[in-house]
Amino acid sequence: MDNNQIVLNKENYSYLLQQISTLMKLTLSEIRYIYEAYPQCIMDYHENNVTEKSIEIRFDKEEVTVTCTFNPEGNCNIIYLFADKRETIERFIDHLKDSFDYDFIKSRWVKREYYIKIKELTYLPYDIYLMFYS
Repeated sequence: MDNNQIVLNKENYSYLLQQISTLMKLTLSEIRYIYEAYPQCIMDYHENNVTEKSIEIRFDKEEVTVTCTFNPEGNCNIIYLFADKRETIERFIDHLKDSFDYDFIKSRWVKREYYIKIKELTYLPYDIYLMFYS
């Protein structure tokens, strides 16, 4: 294991949730500034005269990447968390089960600031990611 990588535990998942809470509702420029020490990738998606922006932020030690998308007002409203290893997501799900109420009707965890859903990647049938949204 690389010296910069860590085995995630409850505190690490809490740290990631804190980062997600920070990201939610921020603008692209605010995110770029706050996370300037982290690797970032900014993307512009163009289709039918509509442009959408997103930003990826890499958390190397935790071995996860988060992608933020923005509402028409320019604030982050959806965050996708992709882990390098499925095991990381599975442990994160265990943490969510232990920490938050689950709405079985809407298939999501309820956190005060946002909701959390498990999603499946359509092009890789056995890989999953987490979606955080308000």
